[in-house]
Amino acid sequence: QNESELITDESQLDPGLRRGPSVQATKAAAGTKKHDLSKWKYAELRDTINTSCDIELLAACREEFHRRLKVYHAWKSKNKKRNADAEQRAPKSVTDYDFAPFLNNSTQQNPASQLSAKQQEIEMNRQQRYFRIPFIRPADQYKDPQNKKKGWWYAHFDGPWIARQMELHPDKPPILLVAGKDDMEMCELNLEETGLTRKRGAEILPRQFEEIWERCGGIQYLQNAIESKQARPTYATAMLQNLLK
Repeated sequence: QNESELITDESQLDPGLRRGPSVQATKAAAGTKKHDLSKWKYAELRDTINTSCDIELLAACREEFHRRLKVYHAWKSKNKKRNADAEQRAPKSVTDYDFAPFLNNSTQQNPASQLSAKQQEIEMNRQQRYFRIPFIRPADQYKDPQNKKKGWWYAHFDGPWIARQMELHPDKPPILLVAGKDDMEMCELNLEETGLTRKRGAEILPRQFEEIWERCGGIQYLQNAIESKQARPTYATAMLQNLLK
């Protein structure tokens, strides 16, 4: 049992033992705070993301889910062995990007010249953006100073979060990853944090991504993940399901 199950409902207590009005008012105010998910279990977050129609709750669940992924990867990075670089989820230029200066500049703009925060959030959640950048795994970096083993890292962002990811390396089979099934191996940062939108030449057209995805067996991979109920609902899963109807 967790703590919440061990605490008796105050409505069942003797009136003389109930908390004073000021404490009850504080509790009521805390209850109005929207979506405190810090104590939710992983399964609760996952099921809500997969089934809820509440847009605000969905956004809050995704935010909390990726916050926990960041904490996990930070812990893992701190405790990993030096030769564990092969587990790198994305190029270091993405995972180590410092987006704070841009964040600070954006807060100093005149609010009247910007869309409302709500409109910006809605627009951001509708955007589908695709990226490709060079990727040389650390294990290959010093073995191949001529960069002949240079690979490519592809990403499809559904709104602020990654939905599909690909790695193509010479002499190796392609690595395909989809949200839900492969979360622990995928980039955990949101689009703003990666700095990809500010990397010259990184953004590609949807068809450029889809052609490579299809050629590498991505359609079958995503379909299998959907059928096994491992894929998290994204723009990609919706498009594929419509295509297969």
